[in-house]
Amino acid sequence: MIQERQRIVIKTIILRNYNLNQIKMENQEVESGTNQHSVKWGAILGLISIIITLIVYLIDITLLAKSAVGIIIFVIYLAALIYAGRDYRSKLGGYMSFGKAFTHAFVVLVIAGFIGMVFNYLLFNFIDPDIVPILVEAQMENAMKAMEAFGGAGNTEMMDGMADGIKESYTLKGQAMGFLWSLIVYAIGSLIVGAINKKKNKEEEF
Repeated sequence: MIQERQRIVIKTIILRNYNLNQIKMENQEVESGTNQHSVKWGAILGLISIIITLIVYLIDITLLAKSAVGIIIFVIYLAALIYAGRDYRSKLGGYMSFGKAFTHAFVVLVIAGFIGMVFNYLLFNFIDPDIVPILVEAQMENAMKAMEAFGGAGNTEMMDGMADGIKESYTLKGQAMGFLWSLIVYAIGSLIVGAINKKKNKEEEF
């Protein structure tokens, strides 16, 4: 009788350990899949960013200073990010928690943003440094128009300081700082995309 109980206890322990190992392996596979998919789409989105920049560069580089172009680029990014998240959700069986959706979107944006930052630094400092003064002038014109629209006007000292700050943003330090500040924007964007792409499995709730 005692031996039978011992056998049952041993079997229970073995089964429990087996189930725990299975769960760990499944979690590791999901985590690995998340990383691979995020890296893949981060690279794709980074490539899209480079292509858009090159197209604008060939047409008119000052378009990068226009808010309308920035909105168009944002919409393209958002659409690609939502599509990437839903593609990953389909690989998970059609369901995805908010946490996974947020993490996936954030990693994609960080990788894409880093790739874009590296390309922009090379473009502005090595490929064609002559476009930096053109962009600075375009951004200064936009800033002056904005101040005039609100009934203000900057003095010469303030405008010179603004121009120096814009020039600094195209250096390695400026690009790196811009990327770090972008992490906040990426987090906010990932919250939005995570809320859009999440989908609960109602059958698991019962």
